[in-house]
Amino acid sequence: MDKAIDLKAILWHNKDPEKWYIPSLAFGIADMMGTELMRAWYGAATWRWGSVAATIGYGTDRFNGVFAGIEWDIASWLTFKAEYSPLDYNEDKLSGRRIVDELPSSKYNFGIVLKTPWGMEGSASYQRGDEFVFTISQKIDLKGPFFGNHRKDYDSQGSSRIPEWNDTDKEELLSRIKTGLEKYVRVRDIDIKLEESETGNKLILAYENYGYSSHAEAMTRIIVLLASVMPETDELVLIHRNAGIPVVSATFPGQLLFDIRARSLRDEDPIHASVFEWAGSDSKLEDADKKHLLSNKAQHEVKAMLVYEPRIDQTVYKDYMDRWNIDLIYNGRYSNGWGSVIDIRFPIHNNVDTANITGLWWEKDLNDEIRIQQLGMTYANRIGSSGRAWLFGEGGYLDEEWFGSNLWARYYGESGSWWIGARVAAYRDRDPESFGGFTDGRYRYLGGNPRGIDDGRDWWNTMFVQAGYHFEDLDLDLEAEWGSFVDDDKGYKISLIRHWDDTAVGFWYIDTDIDAPDKDFTRAGVHMEIPAEKWFGSWFGNSSSHVWEQDTMFLSTWRMHSGREGGHIRTPERMMSQLRPAAMKRNVERLLLDYCSYQEGEIRAKEESEQVKSLLEYIFH
Repeated sequence: MDKAIDLKAILWHNKDPEKWYIPSLAFGIADMMGTELMRAWYGAATWRWGSVAATIGYGTDRFNGVFAGIEWDIASWLTFKAEYSPLDYNEDKLSGRRIVDELPSSKYNFGIVLKTPWGMEGSASYQRGDEFVFTISQKIDLKGPFFGNHRKDYDSQGSSRIPEWNDTDKEELLSRIKTGLEKYVRVRDIDIKLEESETGNKLILAYENYGYSSHAEAMTRIIVLLASVMPETDELVLIHRNAGIPVVSATFPGQLLFDIRARSLRDEDPIHASVFEWAGSDSKLEDADKKHLLSNKAQHEVKAMLVYEPRIDQTVYKDYMDRWNIDLIYNGRYSNGWGSVIDIRFPIHNNVDTANITGLWWEKDLNDEIRIQQLGMTYANRIGSSGRAWLFGEGGYLDEEWFGSNLWARYYGESGSWWIGARVAAYRDRDPESFGGFTDGRYRYLGGNPRGIDDGRDWWNTMFVQAGYHFEDLDLDLEAEWGSFVDDDKGYKISLIRHWDDTAVGFWYIDTDIDAPDKDFTRAGVHMEIPAEKWFGSWFGNSSSHVWEQDTMFLSTWRMHSGREGGHIRTPERMMSQLRPAAMKRNVERLLLDYCSYQEGEIRAKEESEQVKSLLEYIFH
């Protein structure tokens, strides 16, 4: 068994039950990265008649020709499956030895699948003519919480009653709005003003989100609160800030607030007349922005977090090892572009063996030492007046392996659908067995004896030119960079990242002039961003801005000193991907429509999760 990546795509999806004779078509590749012991290409066609579906396909290599299967949904919770599987196990070898000693006595398999409303499934089957197999799995919908489809409730049921300006003390109203946002919506650094003219009233409000992993959710909550207290208004302007710097400006017609009060918003209503754009220096609250740069309003957050680190590796004498830690964390949010973070990790239970040659000796940082996990300063600010050019910087203890600094420059397209930029960085290896010390030279792993190698220098540099493009229909980012990696190897990295607002999953691929042994590339892996609320929000109903971010390398050869990028605290992509005008508009519209749909919201979410689009539909949309 080994980690691997499989990829499958639906080429054509038949959604018309009356045309059952037209199949849906799919193709894919198994084990495209990893050991590649089980790599195979395949194509398949599926016909569906009500509760019954039949599939026939052809596969190369170990898939060994024609395969076929049938499934019958006996009930919503029970499915029967049977298949003809000509899998060829002869070439399943590791170090020259066959993995399966005996070939199967039968090519027919059958079994049942039991389903639960929350995505957990259990199955029982008879396979290969001699094996009883039992499985339990949990399906995950990345667009919603992991366990259950918990909807976010923003307030009580709405009303169409409209307050009158004549009965309202304007200064008191603005003060109440600011107090209400600080108390009921987790935003800070609020500036608000009302512009009155012969053509109507305009409310302008600037803020910074600190309490939600989704910036669109923060803006949606603000709109809902304003709808409950604002008299008839002709225009609403919301300005989202990052570290006190305006990033995106959203202008809504006043009719939107009435529709939200009445919970009568529909797809064709005024929300689609909203305009999202880069805020720029003409942020409509420019005076307030200048005061921010001088006053440096700050928010200080201190917390303790329980951290679990599992290690599952069948190549060592203990398959499963883990460590529990308490992290003491400080986050500083300032209003002049700066931010800071301190994260000190205290191990409290550790059974990860890093000393034994048959253990995880290559992860020396998983010891019992109290260590700095992160400690540094971050900076983000606009360049020029358009709001489309940005400079990002950071420095300090970037992660458990690296000390150093990163500097990024970015220029975004008008809607944020594309960007170009550059990155330069300098790094130094940390000593894994000290609180915050460094190694002399480069830290290397040789024959079970990790140690610092004095090869004449302590600092290592990277330089990249970068570009990205966002495919709107797929909500997919294609990113590329070319340059010099940490170990002076030169090459490129390609990433494909699929977003669901504050959640992201994707693949990355690195190819430099130093490839992995027996490979034609250097590194490849998976990138994930999962908000904490996806884990705990379904149970506790709370909101959190914390996002679990993880890069996992899928490469079955030993880690090498090539294709390494160095560490970071917070990348521009992590800070800006949600705030690009087109992305922000799409996500705010979706949340507002869901809010106004009452019970229909759950039905809408279910329909969206079950909807499948083929590649041809995306291409010819």
